[in-house]
Amino acid sequence: MPPSDILDATLKTCALEPVWFLWVELAARDDARVREAVADAVGLTYGPYDRVAFESASGAQYFRPKSGSQAGDIGETVEMPARTLSFSLPRDPETLAKAIEAIRHAHSYEEPVIYVMEGAATRADYDGDRGNPNRWWNRGFEI
Repeated sequence: MPPSDILDATLKTCALEPVWFLWVELAARDDARVREAVADAVGLTYGPYDRVAFESASGAQYFRPKSGSQAGDIGETVEMPARTLSFSLPRDPETLAKAIEAIRHAHSYEEPVIYVMEGAATRADYDGDRGNPNRWWNRGFEI
């Protein structure tokens, strides 16, 4: 029995689903365009939700364009404000290809930094957890 089957048999409130996990570095000029392009292309579903993604706060990205890049060999390391976009996709090659092509089309970089990893994501048991007092809908505040 595969490890995920053993774990699924032990889990009480959720199951594991195989996914691709993508992490994309975004420049400050890459506003919601990249995230929206991916959502339009593949939905970004997560259980009964869609357009599910995470964007980090701004950090710094470093790179030095070399010969062959659009900028040419500038000889200096560039520091640019950047953040990360992450999301998961069903482990389907066609869906992954659509997502990568959407990123590459909408991204401002010549060579977008895209990491793809195999992983697993939880999927809740929606029937057995509705009354949990810790859930946002049972705590008396809005989204």
